[in-house]
Amino acid sequence: MRKLADQIETELKKQEICALYDSQLARVWPRRMSLGKRKQQIKRFAREHELAVTFYDVGLCAIFEKPQAPAPGAKRVLVLDSDEAKPSRKRRS
Repeated sequence: MRKLADQIETELKKQEICALYDSQLARVWPRRMSLGKRKQQIKRFAREHELAVTFYDVGLCAIFEKPQAPAPGAKRVLVLDSDEAKPSRKRRS
């Protein structure tokens, strides 16, 4: 685990995020573990190393980054594709 922590730390010095894929994660958290348990242990590892973690395609990729404290009064906004661009389908009675 120390080797993994060192790898993440090195990557975060060069860039804002460190992506680890399933093959890399499986070295520490084997695939034979339940998905829930793997995620739980990866989250614990992130907390212990003061990192934020986000999962993409659960079990495939974990993105580690240094947590950022939001500026006072700042709000996070998630922008999604607008449904207006897609034609709406009305139900026929």
